Amino acid sequence: QRCCVCGETGASIMCCEEDCDRWFHLPCAKDGPCVNEYITPYSSYCPVHCPEQDVRAVPAPGTECLICMEPVDNRKTYRTLVCPKCRRAWFHRDCIQGQAMSAGALYFQCPLCRDSDDFAVQMFVMGIRIPFR
Repeated sequence: QRCCVCGETGASIMCCEEDCDRWFHLPCAKDGPCVNEYITPYSSYCPVHCPEQDVRAVPAPGTECLICMEPVDNRKTYRTLVCPKCRRAWFHRDCIQGQAMSAGALYFQCPLCRDSDDFAVQMFVMGIRIPFR
């Protein structure tokens, strides 16, 4: 199968959306932007069908990622995520992924409001891998 991101053959992940024939490589998913959910049923989505956060929030001008302190996009995008609970904590996808890998499931929480339940569920749905260690 041909990868919808890089165009090379050998793609092994298919979008789980019905009637979608897009395939991609796992390493290409991050650049895609494709989403792989690391919870049962382990769904994968192509760039056209990837989930979006169901949070009505827009960052204020000059908002920075709470982890790296660099500016975030001026809206929710694949690379910019927001805490669903407080709606004030904005992150880069790579930054929150790094925090998830360090914290693990027991200690992963929003750095601003410290919510762990809604925050972790939303990050799982958005394709953030949170190890159970």
